[in-house]
Amino acid sequence: VYSTDMELTAQDDGTYLANGEKYYIGNGNRAALVSTFGKLSDSGDYVFFAVDSQHESFECVRNVVNSQSYVSNFVLHDYPITEGDILSKGRDAWNAALNTVNVGKFNLGWASIGICTHALYEAFTHAANRRLYGQAVTDFPHVKQLFTDAYTRLVAMKLVALRAADYMRSASLEDRRYLLYNPVVKMKVTTQGEDVINHLWDVIAAKGFERDTYFEMAARDIRALPKLEGTVHVNIALIVKFMPNYFFNPAEYPEIPRRDDAANDDFLFAQGPTKGLGHIQFHPYEAVFASWDLPNVELFRAQTAVFKEMLERATPGDSQANDIDFLMAVGEIFTLVVYAQLLLENARIYGLETPLVDQIFDVLVRDFSRFALQLYSKPTSTPEQMEHCLRMLQKPVADTERHTEVWEEQVLPLANRYEMNP
Repeated sequence: VYSTDMELTAQDDGTYLANGEKYYIGNGNRAALVSTFGKLSDSGDYVFFAVDSQHESFECVRNVVNSQSYVSNFVLHDYPITEGDILSKGRDAWNAALNTVNVGKFNLGWASIGICTHALYEAFTHAANRRLYGQAVTDFPHVKQLFTDAYTRLVAMKLVALRAADYMRSASLEDRRYLLYNPVVKMKVTTQGEDVINHLWDVIAAKGFERDTYFEMAARDIRALPKLEGTVHVNIALIVKFMPNYFFNPAEYPEIPRRDDAANDDFLFAQGPTKGLGHIQFHPYEAVFASWDLPNVELFRAQTAVFKEMLERATPGDSQANDIDFLMAVGEIFTLVVYAQLLLENARIYGLETPLVDQIFDVLVRDFSRFALQLYSKPTSTPEQMEHCLRMLQKPVADTERHTEVWEEQVLPLANRYEMNP
């Protein structure tokens, strides 16, 4: 966005000529209107305008991806633009560009959810109908664990993305919490999608390469989603801007309900300024965790308390704040806390069974410990920070009865429920 070379040059008659190249623009081969971001050549101000992909001055160079999706590289050659073609200028154009990304990045989470859902049905049906050593593949303990982890991660992905949509649809200039929750969906839901596919692939192995499966496409496409609309690193760098207010400066807000009502989402298309992220406040997260009396939720809550204590008593110094590698490790933990808060809110709204919620947190406690170990291992972590990281390392509370209930009532019924047409 920052480095655009697309320019509009003013003409004597009040019109403009557009010249420049664009890369990674969806449907640039066919779209009747292609929204284009550029600059005014005389002032350098940003401008958002619309062009017709079939115009003679519009050159569609190629599809830059090896896919049926068309992601275009196009060039404008003295393309005539009138004031009527201009959507916005200056700061408004900049805001429109970034706010468009706010919508696009959220949708990537749902792409991951769709891919994982389809792949889970296919992988589980294959494993349930395959026998090794006189038993179904799904009877092996490690396979049960992999499928249970995949299923619980996917349920969490759906809960978080749905809850983030509630905040996005309820947003206003006075409540911009969605600006944290959207990049969490983009970064965390998509990377969790990679974990789900990895779990499934560890079970079905070579089957995942076969041409007549959905899985061979899923295994490839799931990798793209964390890397689009800003990499994971870019989105974590955005997310950590919200961390001080999230932990140390909460505010009271009206409770946001489930938003699947038919309403015109006016604010979504007029999101306003993109600045001032560090001033956005959030409702107290502790109350959300405290409302659940489950062993692994309690354990995760304790891990979060230690992380917050580390930020207070072993605060990252200026050099660490400029160390992107260190910042990424801190951001992973913070993102996980926000992720857990959103899924707990929605688990209550959707009335999820408590064994399933606790099994989800069995996974999240392990993830928290993994990220804490990564932070501990960073070259610039201090002895005080390392001590806090060791306290974050926790083993989830095991419960065979709970695990069996989730397996038998939630996971096992997935077998033979869905199959792709030949």
